[in-house]
Amino acid sequence: MTPAELLESHAAAGRRYATALLELEAAFIDLAGHDRALENQNVPVGPTPVRGFFGHPDSRPWPLRHAEFAPGAGSNWQDESRARGDALIASVMTDAAA
Repeated sequence: MTPAELLESHAAAGRRYATALLELEAAFIDLAGHDRALENQNVPVGPTPVRGFFGHPDSRPWPLRHAEFAPGAGSNWQDESRARGDALIASVMTDAAA
């Protein structure tokens, strides 16, 4: 591999990482929102307890940030998870009332 090829490969790896990180964030927020909806006492799901995340960062954790390809904090995961959960709760309550 030449130095130029290494730079190209690095750029491709960085683009791949940035794409994967966005998907990880979206999946985390979606799953945390579902956890929130299922933990809500007004949503009847039975006696099975919901097992959620062990921690809930407010933004992209520092170890996942990359100086070139993902330097920022991203969105607020807690706010987005709460909004997703609230939307799910509202949809369940609306469907149950129908």
